[in-house]
Amino acid sequence: MGDNCIIGHDAVLFGHALEGRQLSLAGIQLGNYVTIGAHAVIMSGVVIEDEAIVAAGAVVNKGTHIAAGETWGGVPAKRIKI
Repeated sequence: MGDNCIIGHDAVLFGHALEGRQLSLAGIQLGNYVTIGAHAVIMSGVVIEDEAIVAAGAVVNKGTHIAAGETWGGVPAKRIKI
């Protein structure tokens, strides 16, 4: 986790995923000045670069890469602003 990140109320970050009988572990990387909205879900293996925003209630799928300055939202999350 980088400097000055904001993680909103009831947001969750999962460093693991259960796929059938298989458990996979993968870290989550947050750059500097990242904002994660309330009730957002960040799955394992996600990379969120500097100054990116994940909207409230968004679900970021396993292994997603969010580039610097982008805004993502929705279920599943997709880029909504560059």
